[in-house]
Amino acid sequence: MRQISEMNQMKKSFESVIYQKKYEPLLLEFLEKCLPESGRSLDINGRHSCYKDIGNFYKVFYCMFDDDRIIGVAAVKELTETNCELKSLYLLEQYHGKGLGKCLLNKAISYAKENGYKKMYLDSLSTSKKAIALYRKTGFTDTERYNQNERSDVFMVLDL
Repeated sequence: MRQISEMNQMKKSFESVIYQKKYEPLLLEFLEKCLPESGRSLDINGRHSCYKDIGNFYKVFYCMFDDDRIIGVAAVKELTETNCELKSLYLLEQYHGKGLGKCLLNKAISYAKENGYKKMYLDSLSTSKKAIALYRKTGFTDTERYNQNERSDVFMVLDL
């Protein structure tokens, strides 16, 4: 535990930082807790194997900490030179309603704008009502299906 404290001692609570491989145990612990809160389960060797290779799967992956633990994440994945996708916007339920999800979302949007993307897409589940409300409030609008994700039934886009 001391090693984890040392690697996080320079972070302020609720600060979003770019993922580093040394955070992997903390990330997996976070996902094991967070995903079931929204009716999902972690399949780290299957459909969630991307979390073992973040550097190659995402353009950027942010982690939000509260002391020594990850409480939220957000990522950006490149679709084309001009289009990207919001991925993995997750926040532990106990932190909902404090504006932290919005902070993570805005961090991802800022990254996309700064890196020249023109549109940001996302897919979600219609049961994720709080997330969808946040996306709409931020300016995302409904769009056609743009991927083959069989689990998703909501597709949105934001003009950057």
